[in-house]
Amino acid sequence: MHNTRYKRASTRIAKRKKIQKYLGIFLIISATAAFLVGFVFLVRADFLQVKNFEVSGSKMIEADSLKNVANNFISGNKLLFIPKSNIIFLNKEKLKKTLLSQFTRLEKVEINKKFFSKDVELKITERSPDFVWCAKDGECFFMTKTGFIFEKILDEQVLSGLVAFEGLLDGSPIFKNFSTPDKMQNYSNFIDVLKRSEVEIYSINIESSDKAIAKTGVGDIFFSPVGKDLLLTAENTLLLINEIKNKNASAKINYIDARFDNKFYYKLYP
Repeated sequence: MHNTRYKRASTRIAKRKKIQKYLGIFLIISATAAFLVGFVFLVRADFLQVKNFEVSGSKMIEADSLKNVANNFISGNKLLFIPKSNIIFLNKEKLKKTLLSQFTRLEKVEINKKFFSKDVELKITERSPDFVWCAKDGECFFMTKTGFIFEKILDEQVLSGLVAFEGLLDGSPIFKNFSTPDKMQNYSNFIDVLKRSEVEIYSINIESSDKAIAKTGVGDIFFSPVGKDLLLTAENTLLLINEIKNKNASAKINYIDARFDNKFYYKLYP
């Protein structure tokens, strides 16, 4: 008798624990589902979506083009239900990489989220087209003063007196360096000295490791592209030009060869 009552009590306790277990599982599932549903509604709420992209710092790149790429970036969802347009989850680094890959003229992009207005500021810095690099087939590209080539020049674009470099590279030059920053500074010094003396310089062709040809308004100038001080080379070349002109004002220079340290050679047109 006693054992029968004990078994019945144990059975009731076991059933109660089983019900409590299932109830606990149900509550956990319900709470999790409610949290997920609430989270989905929250992340999709209109007040958390990007309203507009503001562009600052653009000069040559159209602001609307940047906005279009940015808007395409935030279209759709990630992880199935989180809108890419959610300003909290907007991945600034990925957006930056997307813009830099789409617009080769871009040098730097800063992205600032404005949570109160739901605007995103795209603060950009464009590369400066200081020089031009031209291939053998005649295609030309913009190049920075450090020698970084970044954008093909379209037929209708005006070069506006930029010095064109040639040589050294094969294949597509986009995102390649024509030379090192130190060498480019050396070339710039050479160019600046000539320009300050009102000698027009149109192009520099690096033909080989020991010969570069500068096309100028007073004739060709041969110099060593690996020369350590091209500023001095340019100054000495100007002294020679003045000396030639002083002897014969109407003399026309075919070329000046300044590759051999302090020894200069030249040839005049007959």
